[in-house]
Amino acid sequence: MPMSTSVTSEQDLAMINEPIARLFWRYSIPTIASMLVTGIYVTIDGMFIGHYLGEQGLAGMMLAYPVASILYAVGALIGMGSAALVSIYLGRNNVIQARRLVGNAFSLCLLFGLFFAIVGCWSSSHILQWLGATGEVLKSAEQYLFWYFALGTWPILSMAFSALLRNDGRPQAVTWILILGGVLNVIFDYLWIVVWPYGLTGAAIATMLAQAITAAFYLHHFFWGKTRLGINWQQMRLTVSNCLEIFKMGLPSFLMNLYLSIVLTLHNMAFMWVGGPIHVAAYAVVSYTEALFYLIFEGIALGCQPILSFNAGARRFERVFATFKYAVVATLLVAFIAVTFIYIKPEWLVYLFAGDNPALTPVAVNGMLLYFWGLPMEGLLLVGASFLQAIGLSKQASTITGAKLILIAIILYLFAWLFGLTGVWISLAVCSCILLVWLVFLLKRVSVSHAIK
Repeated sequence: MPMSTSVTSEQDLAMINEPIARLFWRYSIPTIASMLVTGIYVTIDGMFIGHYLGEQGLAGMMLAYPVASILYAVGALIGMGSAALVSIYLGRNNVIQARRLVGNAFSLCLLFGLFFAIVGCWSSSHILQWLGATGEVLKSAEQYLFWYFALGTWPILSMAFSALLRNDGRPQAVTWILILGGVLNVIFDYLWIVVWPYGLTGAAIATMLAQAITAAFYLHHFFWGKTRLGINWQQMRLTVSNCLEIFKMGLPSFLMNLYLSIVLTLHNMAFMWVGGPIHVAAYAVVSYTEALFYLIFEGIALGCQPILSFNAGARRFERVFATFKYAVVATLLVAFIAVTFIYIKPEWLVYLFAGDNPALTPVAVNGMLLYFWGLPMEGLLLVGASFLQAIGLSKQASTITGAKLILIAIILYLFAWLFGLTGVWISLAVCSCILLVWLVFLLKRVSVSHAIK
C-alpha cells in the first residue's frame, strides 16, 4: 500500500535538511540497540551451552556455527544490497524501482533458503568431518548444523528485511522486533536445552524459532503495512538486472559476514592443529565476547547507511562526509570502552560463558589478552567498508573485504607455524592493522562526487 505523498516528502526532506547529528542519533541509537539485543541473545546462547553442555557443547557449537553463519551472510548480501539501492533510488525520487528491488529481495530470500535446506542438510556431516570434528563433538555439531540449514529460510529473511525496514524509516520498529526475538530466544533456549534436554539440536531450533517470528513481523510491514515499498506479486518476479544490481551492491556485506565465518573456521582449524578442543572452547568464549562489541560497530555502520545512501543519491556529499565522521568517532569510543573493560576483568567474561571451569579459565583469559588489542582496528575496518558500500563504491568495499579473507588465511597459517598458540591468538589483530593502513589510503583517494554514477 503506497504511503501518502505528504509523509513521504517529510521523510525525504528530513534526510536532506535535518542536522546530521540529529539524524545520526535517530538512526544509530535504535540500530545499535537492536544489534546489542542480537548480541545479548547470541551471548545467552553461549551461556546456556557453556553452563549446561560444557566444553563439548562449546566446541561442537564453535565448529558448526561458522558454517551455519553462511545463512546470515546471504541475508546480508540480499538485505544490504537491496537496502542501499532502495535508499539511493528514493534519493533520486524513483519509488517504482525501489519497490521492484524490495520484491526481488523477497524472492531471492526464498530461493536461497530452499537451496540451503536441500544442500546444507545433505552436506553438513561431511563439512564437519573435513573441519576435524570427531566423536561426540561431531555428533552434537552435526545436529546443530542440520537444523540450522533445515530452517535456514527464516534467518535469511530476518537478516534481509531488518535492513529494509530500517531503510523504510522504521529503525525503532526493528529494535522492538529484535527485543522480542531476543526474549523469545532466551525462553526457547531454556525450554529446548534445560527443560527438554535436546543439547545443540535444541539450541539450533530455539534460535530458528526466534528468527521465524522476527521475520514474520518484518514481512508484515511490507505486505500489509502502510508503506510506499509494499510488495505484490508483480514486484516479486525476478529480473536479471535487479538481481545483479542487488548482488553487486550487497557483495561487500556478504564478504564481511563470510569473513567472520571464515575467520572462525580458520581459527578452529588452527587451534585443532597446534592445540586441542579446550583451545577451541576457549576461542568460543573469546568469540562470544567479541560478537557483543562487534555488533555495536555493525549497529553504527547500519544506522548510518540510510543517511549515507540517500544523501549520496541526492548528491549532498557534504552530509555524507559529516555522517561518516560521526561514525568513526562513535566506533573509536566504543572500542576504547570495550578494550578497557576486557583487559581489566577478563575472568568475569570467562565465568559468564563457562562458569567456574579451572581448566578452561586460564586458557581463555590468556587468549583474551593476546586477541583483543586489535578490536579498534576491526571496528574501523567494518565502518570504513560499509561507508564505501553505502555511497555506491561496492567494488572498493568488496576489494578490501575480499583482501581480508586472503590475508587472514596467510597470516594465521604462518603465525601458527612460527609461534604456535600465541601466533593463532594474535593473527587477526595483525591482519587488521595492515588492512587499516590500506583503508585509510583508499579513503583518501575516494572522490565522493563521482561515487554514484
